[in-house]
Amino acid sequence: MSRNGGQAIKVVVSLVGPQETSVQAHRPGTDGAAVSVRVGGSLIYIHDAETAATFRRAWESGVRQARSLPVQGDLTRVMPVSGLAEPAVMMEAAESPPAGARMERRPGHPSRLWMTLGRIGFDVHDHAAFHSTLAAFRRADRLAAKVFPPTPEQRACEQAARTAGRLFAPPGAAADRPTAGRPTAAVARPAAARPLPRARPAIGRAV
Repeated sequence: MSRNGGQAIKVVVSLVGPQETSVQAHRPGTDGAAVSVRVGGSLIYIHDAETAATFRRAWESGVRQARSLPVQGDLTRVMPVSGLAEPAVMMEAAESPPAGARMERRPGHPSRLWMTLGRIGFDVHDHAAFHSTLAAFRRADRLAAKVFPPTPEQRACEQAARTAGRLFAPPGAAADRPTAGRPTAAVARPAAARPLPRARPAIGRAV
């Protein structure tokens, strides 16, 4: 991903109330695979499974703190501005950029939860905003497992695990395993030993 020299764009997205979200897969199983997460006017393209897991964990790390948020936020914070078209933001993310949660408490003001994903900061104001967005990133993490092909390192590890399983299998394990479509031979069991007859008392003989 390209970067403009001498410039860093940081975006704040204020969330109040339940959010309109969308999670989609793009070109699954290819080198250009991606999972997109849209939260209102913000759109994030995730390019690997590790990043999807990083963002999901970041939102989950804020679950306990989010309990201190107001149940309902102040809608005036997100009212349209006269003469201004609502801006939108798009970010591409890979290689697990920094992400985390931070609660802000100021005397005389409602609590706010700051969720940072790379260059985008989500200013979360209430329970509904938090949980609706958390659900979207959880869906993205689940979808990523199906969208992104395994890396060469992952394929090598899986092959090594299968080889080790065959090499270190207990002796006779394969022979004991029934083969599909072929009846297994019955194993003869030795008959139980018959009890010996009780000894009879000796007959006395006259000398």
